[in-house]
Amino acid sequence: KGLFAEYERVKIAERFRLGKLCKVKEGHILLSQAPYGLEYVPRQDGEQGHLVINEDEVRNLKTIFSLMDSGLTLRGVVKKLQELGIKPRKSARGVWGTSTLGTILRNRTYIGEAHYGRSYAVVPDRPIKIEKYRKLKKTSRRLRPSGEWITIHVPAIIDTELFMRVQKQLRTNFEM
Repeated sequence: KGLFAEYERVKIAERFRLGKLCKVKEGHILLSQAPYGLEYVPRQDGEQGHLVINEDEVRNLKTIFSLMDSGLTLRGVVKKLQELGIKPRKSARGVWGTSTLGTILRNRTYIGEAHYGRSYAVVPDRPIKIEKYRKLKKTSRRLRPSGEWITIHVPAIIDTELFMRVQKQLRTNFEM
């Protein structure tokens, strides 16, 4: 019984993976949480789930990008956002984290390109905890080559030129 149960579990997982891949190739959006500035509207009345723009968060997002474009560092942007009273969507303390801002500023979804299949799960090379039994063994992620990513077109929020200038500023700040 155990052997058949294991086989069936693998088959179900494969069917789920192929189903998700088919949906994404048709242009549907699969995500766990919408990026800052966008809201996910679930499937209803025969219309598939889609992203809509959240105007309040978009104003904050444009402020973040313009602050970064003005030559500030990530910590400088955090300080400026605190002065302006702009709080993140989810934070117990109400303070922006530099890693959160870095993720937002590098996210290509804001120029209209969402990606599916950017990474895949792997067993970690150097696990933090060495446990004898673990239900999920693949707890680390690796990036796939960009040619294998599936691009989904979403509403663009940020101008492409501004996005590229911010990427250049992030690289400059990293090199300093």
